[in-house]
Amino acid sequence: MKIGIDLGGSHVGVGLIEGDKLIIVENKYFTPEDLLDSKNAIVKNIDELIYKIITENDISMEKIEAIGAASPGTIASGKIRSWNLKLDWFDLQSILANKYNKRVRVRNDGKCAALAEKKYGILKDYDDAVFINIGTGIGGAAFINGNFLEPKRFSGFEFGHMTILKDGIECACGKKGCFERYGSIRSMKYRIRDRLNIDISDLSGQYMRETLMKEHWEELKGDIEDWVCSLATGIGNLIDIFEPEIVCFGGSFSYYEGHPVYEMLMEELKKPNRTFNKVLPIFKTAAFKNDAGIIGSTIDI
Repeated sequence: MKIGIDLGGSHVGVGLIEGDKLIIVENKYFTPEDLLDSKNAIVKNIDELIYKIITENDISMEKIEAIGAASPGTIASGKIRSWNLKLDWFDLQSILANKYNKRVRVRNDGKCAALAEKKYGILKDYDDAVFINIGTGIGGAAFINGNFLEPKRFSGFEFGHMTILKDGIECACGKKGCFERYGSIRSMKYRIRDRLNIDISDLSGQYMRETLMKEHWEELKGDIEDWVCSLATGIGNLIDIFEPEIVCFGGSFSYYEGHPVYEMLMEELKKPNRTFNKVLPIFKTAAFKNDAGIIGSTIDI
């Protein structure tokens, strides 16, 4: 058995993994106070969740082979630099290795989710594939001829930080016009906040999808169309660069399959000016949804 950890912009998730099976997962959400000292909050929440899982399920730590962690941001030698989590080369890998005396690996969350889908999920039967993690930010990974593409220096494939609008809104990374500033789920929340003049600090993705959008569809439609157009621009760029057989959507956007927003995106991508070769790949949502990062964090450690 292995322990998988998922660091998100709003929570920490810890799961017990056996192969491709997520046996149990526990989540803890950050408080506003936590985000003032994110390093200590992350370690504290991980400790509490691991303790809860092993004690409530009567599991000895001796049975845990290794610990994997999926984190947003740039990862180098197990150190995390994340604008969303306000971390500047935070050495989580060493901290966990010293604390638990286990093999530990920290990787970018989009890469972890992509590896899970490639080994066990939607992407396993395809050689050329792009995985796009769409949630608080946007990240992902690519496979060419069945090979996982991974740079030597940093985690790379920062899909969310390609510029899609010159001199656009400033991103948390300091650049302007980043893809995730216009196409992430968080950016859609901002549009909804501004249009409906509501507090979104406790707005869950499920409530936004299933209730808020349904009740205010006509009022929000123009903003959603604009958001979809931005999302399609970034996706079209990635299709032109990698020419994948399939594009898999992960993160919280994976729950939108069958939703009017998803159908709107499919129609936008079919427009002839969206891609260079005008031949679209298959589009699928992740088999493991938001759990893909936890499962993928434990692969090959």
